[in-house]
Amino acid sequence: MGNMTFHEDRSTGLGGSDIGAVLGLNPWKSPYQVYREKVGEESPFEGNLQTRFGSYAEEFVAREYCDRTGRQVQRYNAMLRHPTAPIIGHVDRLVIPDGAKRASYRQEIRTDLGLEAKTASAFATGRDSEWGEDGTDLIPESYLVQVATYQALTGCQYWDLAVLFGNQEFRIYHLERDLELESLILEAAEKFWRDHVLARIPPAPRDEAEARQRWRRHQPGKIQTVDANLEVAIKSYAAEKARLSECEKTCQRLRDAIIPALEDADVIQTDSGLQLATYRANKDSQRTDWRALVHHHWPVPPGELVEQFTTTQPGARVLRLAKELEINL
Repeated sequence: MGNMTFHEDRSTGLGGSDIGAVLGLNPWKSPYQVYREKVGEESPFEGNLQTRFGSYAEEFVAREYCDRTGRQVQRYNAMLRHPTAPIIGHVDRLVIPDGAKRASYRQEIRTDLGLEAKTASAFATGRDSEWGEDGTDLIPESYLVQVATYQALTGCQYWDLAVLFGNQEFRIYHLERDLELESLILEAAEKFWRDHVLARIPPAPRDEAEARQRWRRHQPGKIQTVDANLEVAIKSYAAEKARLSECEKTCQRLRDAIIPALEDADVIQTDSGLQLATYRANKDSQRTDWRALVHHHWPVPPGELVEQFTTTQPGARVLRLAKELEINL
């Protein structure tokens, strides 16, 4: 394992954010996504502007934590791996015990306290926020599971979560080890790894996009019998589509009354000068007629050339409701 790259290493177990997804607590990742990453069907998330900023800000948050608490922290770069469960992880920092020089030595952890450094939006502290007050242990469930995973990997009894909210507010949360939660995490990780990753059986898709990704084509003649709940969902979907269709017809009737009255005006306003709309053309765009170009300037007959560059694309699946169902609604 020492010669593995970071991404290859990650494919050998479930990390802290993966566990949250497996438990249905990660709003940014689903169990199906985790499965595809672990079996190599999808590249791991490489990050975006927000996550890159979080990585850069991690050092600042760790330093601010030290200034606030008077403690010192130490990086721990080694990949942690649980002795029995398929769980792996990298921790942000380990907190050096009072009177000691190190929190770890030669990968041996010598502290009972770890640190996770986070950044969050300033809007995350609103009235309905999952974040509690500074000094409490009230944090979003996805982060609670992540911290518990790190405690299971390190054996640390305590963990601090330092969070910078929108570059305006700094809070430190204190978490104590919860063996019952750890047991739930270990069980979920083992089950997911055994029933899905090793068995190569994907978990149920979370939404339409994932379902289309898993089942790109239909099986001719296959009949799916649904339960009462799904029957209600399909009928409700049909009703909403009917309402949407009526709404679109109403909108078009209004446009038919409005557009002719606007003539060639650019701005539309009331007698009092209140602007209601603009009615102007978009910027002109350019489109190349490649068939005509080939026909006039290419020595190869156009039919043969088109065939060389023509590929068959799988048709997209479309959910069409039965006409009888729409009529009855």
